[in-house]
Amino acid sequence: MTLWQVCEAFVPIAIGIMVDVAIVPLDGVAMVLSLVGIGVLFTVLSLGYRFGARLANTALQQEAHALRVEVAEVPLTSGAVAARSNAGEVLSLSSADADVTSLVFRQIAAGGSAVIGLVAVSVYLLATDVAVGIVVLVGVPISLLLVALPARSISRHSTVQQDAIGLASRRAGDILAGLRVLSAGGGERWASAHYREASQRAGRAGAVTAERSGRLEAIGTFGTAVVLALVLLVAGQRVLSGDLSLGALVSVVGVAVFFQEPVRTITAMVGTFARSHGAARRIAAFLNAVPAEQTGEQVPESAGLRITGLALGTVPAATGQEHDGGARPGCGARLDLDVPPGRFLALVVEDPVHAGRILEAVDGLGDSAGTVLIGGHPRSLLTPRLAAHLVVAPHRVDLFSGTVRSNIVLHHEDAESGRDVDPEVLAAAGAAEIIGHLTDGLGHRVDEGGRNLSGGQRQRIALARALHADPAVLVLHEPTSAVDAVTEYQIAQGVKSLRSGARGSTVGDAVDTAVRTTVVVTSSPAFLAVADTVVHVHRDGTSTTGTHQSLSESSDAYRTAVAR
Repeated sequence: MTLWQVCEAFVPIAIGIMVDVAIVPLDGVAMVLSLVGIGVLFTVLSLGYRFGARLANTALQQEAHALRVEVAEVPLTSGAVAARSNAGEVLSLSSADADVTSLVFRQIAAGGSAVIGLVAVSVYLLATDVAVGIVVLVGVPISLLLVALPARSISRHSTVQQDAIGLASRRAGDILAGLRVLSAGGGERWASAHYREASQRAGRAGAVTAERSGRLEAIGTFGTAVVLALVLLVAGQRVLSGDLSLGALVSVVGVAVFFQEPVRTITAMVGTFARSHGAARRIAAFLNAVPAEQTGEQVPESAGLRITGLALGTVPAATGQEHDGGARPGCGARLDLDVPPGRFLALVVEDPVHAGRILEAVDGLGDSAGTVLIGGHPRSLLTPRLAAHLVVAPHRVDLFSGTVRSNIVLHHEDAESGRDVDPEVLAAAGAAEIIGHLTDGLGHRVDEGGRNLSGGQRQRIALARALHADPAVLVLHEPTSAVDAVTEYQIAQGVKSLRSGARGSTVGDAVDTAVRTTVVVTSSPAFLAVADTVVHVHRDGTSTTGTHQSLSESSDAYRTAVAR
């Protein structure tokens, strides 16, 4: 890019030289040589821009990709960020902000080469005529200083604009996620007005940024015009006094006209840099806000799960309920739970908030992960790569664009290779029936969010995904709430059989006899009936332990909690 810019600057200089050595003396040989020289100059100029621009754009796109991945990795690898992140905000940061930030590479290429081009031209003007060179050396820095002064204001307004765009993206994500609910409840007009307000705020912020950028460009154009006028005035006087030749005048005038291009480029780059700086500040603030999470390299040594002193929050005193353990009512309730390796345990939690806290702690989210032991090690100190040891499958089902197979195995290469999922897994999850009715079977196309599948189909595919992972400890949250009672009973029996017995391998005849622990947070009688142990966590935080049959016979509160 520098080679291109310097060659651009030398075009009027070369023409001036040709005037002095060929046109004025009428020298044919010098004319031919001059034309050949100008042809070479334009060839180098063209190739310099071609390869320079290609390299600059390659760097820009690669860095934009790297920024997008870096931003997207934060909620994927940080449990605390995942718990509080908004999809729209992350989308805005990893798309618009990443693209605007990476424009700095274009600024380096175009703006840096423009500065070097100005230096080269200034050196030539000083060598040609000191008076003209001084005008340039004084006028250009003043012009650039005037351009740089409003840059901070542009950066500030650009940050506000990007924040407003992020807000609009968050609201759009919320609206799209709940579009069916809004349509069913007649909330389209409210949602539209809600988003319109955020979008208009982004539009107003963008208009302010554009106004500041336009003002900056006007200052740059005016400064360039003033410098150009002064150069022409001084050069004209030097020609009249005989201190400059005709060819030198042509070169000086041409160079003075050339000045507009690099100064205009630098002016535009200052404004773009201010916008890039604003977007980069948003990304930096997001990355710096990631909490320092305790993670380690410890690997669970068994399939046991223990919870000790997990705070469930302040709860009201119990009245007339039976309790045989757990926290004292009327205070900050704490849960103790011990699930030995190989046990199939059902957890009935009356308060959904308590259920959420238990699942978050086991999943390593929030400040309570230290109260959970997986295989004898604190949850907060386990290696982040835990799929083989622990899987927490939430009640909310998330499916992704791809195929049924890729949504179960979570690996697109496996989907493309056509490797089948273990039939035992499909049968246990009740997904075999679904796949049997699909034209393409496991290769059936799944739209984003599983929109082309019913709620029950999505839930069974998600359950198959959790069972396919085959972790030592599996925690499920209401895995069958969207299926009928008969199917629910079959699934409960299948999951219990799959998780309790030996599994045949899909490759060869090897048999996996690993011990597996399963915890199901549910009020489903089907799962409660097959569970080895049932723990009933009351609304006040106290707990009762037994079997489904014993609790049903002895506890009115339990019967009320599981009645359907």
